[in-house]
Amino acid sequence: MTDDMLGNLRATAAGRFWALVGIEFDSAEPGHAVCSVRLRDEHLNYNEVVHGGVISSLIDSAAGGAVRSTRALDEIAARPHATSDLHVVYMAPARGSLLVADARVVRKGRTAVFTEVDVTDDAGRLVARGLVTFVIGQGPPARRD
Repeated sequence: MTDDMLGNLRATAAGRFWALVGIEFDSAEPGHAVCSVRLRDEHLNYNEVVHGGVISSLIDSAAGGAVRSTRALDEIAARPHATSDLHVVYMAPARGSLLVADARVVRKGRTAVFTEVDVTDDAGRLVARGLVTFVIGQGPPARRD
């Protein structure tokens, strides 16, 4: 695990969407990131299982971390990446107290990066698999005023 990479991911996530959902970055190395979420009642749907939106957010976050771990900070600032396609296969109802997403970059090109993500519960059961594609932008993002 690269401490600087992990620290950068954690700093990027602090006080943003990830914190709202409860997603934490657990480890990072080039082309690989692991995220987790400690489950709360707010994460459950009316069937008392984890809402699919929590799982898809966890997948997207881990995949984004894996992509970020392959790019220099100045490169990200000049040409940021963003999710362009997110495909999730829900394999089993997610229950328990913790979900872990293990993401890896499978191919990185000049304008797109492709990732795979497995999500397991605290019993080690595979509950979802994601394929996430990121587009690498052509320039810095427009500023919000």
